Amino acid sequence: MVNPMEEAIIRCKTTAGTFTMKLNRIWSPNGYDRAVELFEKKFYDGSHFFRVVKGFLVQFGISYSEDKELKKFAKSTIKDDPPKGIKFKRGTVSYAGSGDNSRTSQLFISYGSAASLGREKWETPIGEVIEGMEHVESFYSYGDIAPFGPGPAQGKIYSGPSYIEDNFPKTDSFIRCRTERLNTVDDDDDKIVRKSDHKTDEESFAASFAKKQAAAVGKLRLNSPLKQIQDGSGDTLLLIAGIICFLLGLLLVVIRLLNNRKSKASKSS
Repeated sequence: MVNPMEEAIIRCKTTAGTFTMKLNRIWSPNGYDRAVELFEKKFYDGSHFFRVVKGFLVQFGISYSEDKELKKFAKSTIKDDPPKGIKFKRGTVSYAGSGDNSRTSQLFISYGSAASLGREKWETPIGEVIEGMEHVESFYSYGDIAPFGPGPAQGKIYSGPSYIEDNFPKTDSFIRCRTERLNTVDDDDDKIVRKSDHKTDEESFAASFAKKQAAAVGKLRLNSPLKQIQDGSGDTLLLIAGIICFLLGLLLVVIRLLNNRKSKASKSS
C-alpha cells in the first residue's frame, strides 16, 4: 500500500552547489514512483546537466551507472499521469519525453513559466525546487543540445562521461543525492507514518544533535552527581570538586558583604 499523499525530499550536491527538491506523489503517481526510486538507487549521482538553456530549463537523467539492471529499469517507459492543472513556474520539476507514455529517467527543472511547458501529458509536474534554485540557475550553458544548438548530442552521452568531459568540460554535474520519503505507510499495519516538517537530512540531524546535547546538559545538574558517585564515575568527582569550590567562593563573597555592612553600621553609630 502506498499513501497517495506521500512526498519525498531530494537533496543534491552538485559542482555548482546544493539544491533541494520536494516531489509530490499526488501530482503524478507514476512519475513520482519512478523518479524517487531512481534517486534512492543513486542513478543520477555523477551524471551531467547536459542541457542547460538559460531562461528556459535544465535537463538531466543520462546515468553513467555500470549497473545493467538499473539502466534497463531506467530505460523502461512509464504511463502518463493525468494533468492536475499545476502551472509551471521557476523551479518546477517534470519529465522530458517524446510522445505518449514515453517517460523514462530524464527530468528537467524549469527556469520560469514558459508557455510551451506543460502542454504535453508527459510533462505533468512531479515536484519543485524548494532550496538552492540560485545554484540550479548558475549551471554552465553551452546552448541548447544538438541539433537545436551547439551543446552536446544526447546519443553520444550514453557512451560514458568522457564525451562531455572532453568536449564540454565546463558542464556541471551531480555529485550525490540523498532521499527522504515523507508520509509513508507502515506495511505491518497500513498506518500512515507522517513527517510533515519537510526538513532536509541536515536539518533533521541538527535537531537530533541539539536534543541529545540538551539531554547531556540535563545530566550535569546537581542531582545527577549523586547517582554517578554510585556508579564510580571519575569525571563526576571532578565535577563535584568544581561545585564545592564554587560554593566556597560564593560563601566567602557573602561573608565579606556581611562584614562590610557591619563595618558601615559601626561607623554610623
